[in-house]
Amino acid sequence: MWKSYDSVTCGDFQFVFKPSSDMPTIQKIFLRIYLPLAFLLLLPEMQDRVRPNLRGLIWSECEGYYIYLPGVFILKDVHKIQPGSMWPMKNDQGEMVLIYTCGVAIFEAPLFFVARAYAAINTWDADDYFREPYCWSVAYTGYIVCFLGLFFLRKALLRQHSEWTVFCTLAAVYAGTNLFHYGTKELGMSHVYSFFLFSFLVWHTPRFFEKPTWRNAALIGGTLGWMVLVRPTNAVGALFVLLYDVYTIAAFKARIQWLWSHWKQLSVAAATAFLFFIPQMMYWHEMTGHWAYYSCGEFSFKYWNKPKIAAVLFDSQNGLFLYSPMALVMVAGIFMGWRQKKHQALSIALIFASSTYLFASWWAWWFGGAFGHRSYVELYALLALPLAGVFDKILALRNKWLQSAILLVLAFLIFYSVRLSYLYHIIGQPWDGPEWRWSLTKMQWIWSHLF
Repeated sequence: MWKSYDSVTCGDFQFVFKPSSDMPTIQKIFLRIYLPLAFLLLLPEMQDRVRPNLRGLIWSECEGYYIYLPGVFILKDVHKIQPGSMWPMKNDQGEMVLIYTCGVAIFEAPLFFVARAYAAINTWDADDYFREPYCWSVAYTGYIVCFLGLFFLRKALLRQHSEWTVFCTLAAVYAGTNLFHYGTKELGMSHVYSFFLFSFLVWHTPRFFEKPTWRNAALIGGTLGWMVLVRPTNAVGALFVLLYDVYTIAAFKARIQWLWSHWKQLSVAAATAFLFFIPQMMYWHEMTGHWAYYSCGEFSFKYWNKPKIAAVLFDSQNGLFLYSPMALVMVAGIFMGWRQKKHQALSIALIFASSTYLFASWWAWWFGGAFGHRSYVELYALLALPLAGVFDKILALRNKWLQSAILLVLAFLIFYSVRLSYLYHIIGQPWDGPEWRWSLTKMQWIWSHLF
């Protein structure tokens, strides 16, 4: 539904928006169709980016997510799964045990079956589960899910912001961060799926508190359960629900009382969340004899007492702010929202801080060969809320020269992030390993090719 804003008062500021009834028709049409238009325009670009190395869509960690499907539906025996390009973890019988959970495989299942049927119709070996149709199924699944995340994020932001603010925010989130890279190139990774689930959570959480029906409880529980199944560190998303619209101790106490009074709905949410773990628990029990199993083995949070926080945020080896400087604007929005008690600043600040600590405590704090710090991709759905608050202020500036200058700087940050995504593969990826640093020579090469 089209939203109309005359003005919004925030503290000492009043943001004046042009009513939608006065907006030119061409602008109305654009603001209604830019997401599906972007989907169609970027589809060939995604295809061009992944085509040179289709097998890379199901390689290493991506293979670990995907292999559940052929293991169950083609091999029909998870004991027969071979290490392939994955880290070879073994059980006591010497059999391959997947260190990755099956949350991504649930997303990939529909198009996996389409690819299997397509291969059979074309008389290809449908049991060769690394052939092109299966690789393309992973690419299209990730691409569609990424845009579904943007769709729900747009719906969530429109509750509080104008259409133009939402447009600028989505453009900055998608193209100004490494979400663009993982949404058009490395589509077999888990991050676009987590991004979708966080976006859905941002959209659905206020609906749950406004109407705590069993259906809404099941949806929020299922979302949280699926998030954790995709990536266990996504459990921090529960803080967003717990602290939604909470900024004071009194409000927190009221939230606890509200949750206690709705214990039946919470029970439904917990039960729905647990349903997502049943397939994973069955796999663990089949392979190890245990219903719950720490599959990462020797990999752990070994820096828990000396977290590499500065490196995670600023290091040349995938530091968040170096590869996605738009995240600095998002963090600035958190501080602005905190003062104003808006934009879920408290919950997002806690999630950002706790997530950063977790990432900085992991044995590979840079998270392997990646473009930027990939573990923050899912959190952009939350950081979009304070970012929208920043765009509210920018679009309300009366000094049009200042407004244009700020928007040009942000447009450059978008260009920088997208261009760096392409240079990442030209230089020779992955940018990984202790010997890799942005030396003066490499920095000169990057900047000479930036434009």
